[in-house]
Amino acid sequence: MRRIPHPVAIVTASSPPSSPSTNTKPTPRGMTVSSFNTVTLHPSPIITFNVRQPSETLEALQSSRRFLVHLLSPTASMASLARNFSRGNENVELGRFEFIEHEIENESLILPRLSRKRNNNYEDKPEEEDFTFILECEYLPDKSVQVYDHMIVLGNVRRIIAPPRSTNALDDEGRRHTKEDFCLMYADTRFWGMGEETS
Repeated sequence: MRRIPHPVAIVTASSPPSSPSTNTKPTPRGMTVSSFNTVTLHPSPIITFNVRQPSETLEALQSSRRFLVHLLSPTASMASLARNFSRGNENVELGRFEFIEHEIENESLILPRLSRKRNNNYEDKPEEEDFTFILECEYLPDKSVQVYDHMIVLGNVRRIIAPPRSTNALDDEGRRHTKEDFCLMYADTRFWGMGEETS
């Protein structure tokens, strides 16, 4: 199984405040998954990934019923961020990234969205994109399945948040994609970009 490449994603959700009467904000939670995949596109786009339990991030998305899936660009900095989120919430080092508030339309729910810090200490090349795209999803508890110590999570994609490069890369005018247009992969305990096309 180590020789089978998998797409890498960071899933984020919000844990509710410990007491509803307090004015504290929800706590951001996040985890790296290498089991992300699509299930259906029609009649509704459904995605899936597996989570080993116990998991604070799984508890957060089960509680809020909403979560974000960040699909990462194939760069060294994004591989480092994915590795950080694989160590558990207490050990996450965001480095040049931060959580910003992502509001769910028509709901009083805010999710933690990853974004590059907006200060001069973390400015990178302007052409480098951090996320291929971000999916805003609704948790489907009646479709999710418990298998031993793992939960197979299913979510309905409600919205796609795409950076500028993604909208340009997904044209229908015959332009061939480059390997930089694809997401970060994981295989043999290492992170990879997409390889070259074979005929």
